[in-house]
Amino acid sequence: MTRQPPGTADRAEEAVPGAVDAPSWTTVFGTELLRLRRGFPFWYSILMPAALILPLGIITVFSPEAQAGRAWQTWLQVVLMFWGVLLPMSAALYAGVAERQDDDARRLLYTYAFSRGRLLIGKFLALTALSLASSILLVLLLTLMGAGFGRMQDLPTIVAGALLPWAAFLGSLALCLLIANVWGFTATMCTGVAGMMFGALLADKVVWWVIPLAWPMRMVVPLAGIEASGVPLPDEHPLHDLTVLPAGAGLSLALAAVLLAVGARYVNRKEL
Repeated sequence: MTRQPPGTADRAEEAVPGAVDAPSWTTVFGTELLRLRRGFPFWYSILMPAALILPLGIITVFSPEAQAGRAWQTWLQVVLMFWGVLLPMSAALYAGVAERQDDDARRLLYTYAFSRGRLLIGKFLALTALSLASSILLVLLLTLMGAGFGRMQDLPTIVAGALLPWAAFLGSLALCLLIANVWGFTATMCTGVAGMMFGALLADKVVWWVIPLAWPMRMVVPLAGIEASGVPLPDEHPLHDLTVLPAGAGLSLALAAVLLAVGARYVNRKEL
């Protein structure tokens, strides 16, 4: 029979009561991202930019504006408009599907001795990374199209038009993630549908700043030079004002931080 060094058993007994499961933020983020790569959120992040570019481009080619020699400008405006309108629904799809597909695994992880809020924030960060990759893919595709039309001078508009609405979308993502945890999948999808309506109807109104779901489209309005309905703005229209861009992005980040804190507190107190 193998003899253990003196004190080994005593140290083992002492280690068990004080043992705490405490995965690092890197581990939580990596695990959540790995799970998301195997399901709908990953494919949605890839297919959405392509689905915006190709069908809308074909429609634009046959539009009166294209016949008048404004094919590229119209294409860019229409793509950015639908990008801004669809981002609230994207937030709902990301949050709702991610929560639903991980339901069993999440119940198991909630039994471990570490803050459940860490899992919520890790999921938010993973969804943020996926949505950022989708935004960068949109930038690359639009840049290729712009190069084909000889309009590389529009690169700043392309980059800002894809990334600033994404920054304004983070507040909606945190909101949808909280709703998915509190009320479930159906309520989250309803929020996304309402967000598309708010973006299309209210993003160019003075009340835009009190409606987080309208913030992504509000970023698009001055960058693309269009109303929320897609109608081009006159040259001297006040909606061309770019000062709303830092305000919208800042509001979104502040709201995301507050909602994640509320969500973390909720899941920490939630009964299994």
